[in-house]
Amino acid sequence: MKKRKIVAVFIAYNAAKTLEKFYKNFPKKLVDEIILVDDASKDNTFELAKKIKITSYKNPLNLGYGGNMKRALNLAIESGAEIIIDIHPDGEYKTSAIPQALKEIKAGSEFVLGNRFTSLDNPLRSGMYFWKWIPIRTLNFIDKIILRVDLDDFHQGFRVYTKKMLKKINYEVNSNNYLFSFELIAQAVYHGIKVSQVPVETSYTGNKRGASLKNSIKYSLGTFKILLFYILARMGFVTELFKKPLQNI
Repeated sequence: MKKRKIVAVFIAYNAAKTLEKFYKNFPKKLVDEIILVDDASKDNTFELAKKIKITSYKNPLNLGYGGNMKRALNLAIESGAEIIIDIHPDGEYKTSAIPQALKEIKAGSEFVLGNRFTSLDNPLRSGMYFWKWIPIRTLNFIDKIILRVDLDDFHQGFRVYTKKMLKKINYEVNSNNYLFSFELIAQAVYHGIKVSQVPVETSYTGNKRGASLKNSIKYSLGTFKILLFYILARMGFVTELFKKPLQNI
């Protein structure tokens, strides 16, 4: 069987303080290539990435998290990737989840998510604010009921995609903000893509411990809108979000 090319994408914004250490400890033997996409950082993330020999791209303007993810996925696919590991170079998510995620892909999954809640207090012990833990657990409960999928953590940042999965969904129309990732899950479930999860360890420090209350509310309301569109699509009223892509990648 032909070996499938594995590419890790580092979505970076002002990651200069953590990038070098993260890259040094990254399990490079598990991947064929690493691509960093810098979303117009205000620090020297891009320059540092080039210095330490990472294949790097810099957006001339800030595209937002979702916009940057679209570019990163497209660049990975253009490089020949069949499997794409999405992990942030700020060290929030530990790389120890990667081997198990790749085993899930080998076993037939097309999309793998990290799961921070293998025990309910795991994120709290790793530094997550309690006021953030409550709404995340609530959203996960609602998402699981509406999407009817056996997953426990819909709102985290460690994922492994397959080209096979990305060919089936219209991710180019997704939001350019953090809702991009939840839209991707809803799209995958709608199109019958096999999704699985693996435990992922986290480390929350400084600003990573919680978004502002305003942004958290805005994000939460956005997820309810996506769930509404999902329900409507299941009833036959299909929005652009849940249509098949016009062209295969």
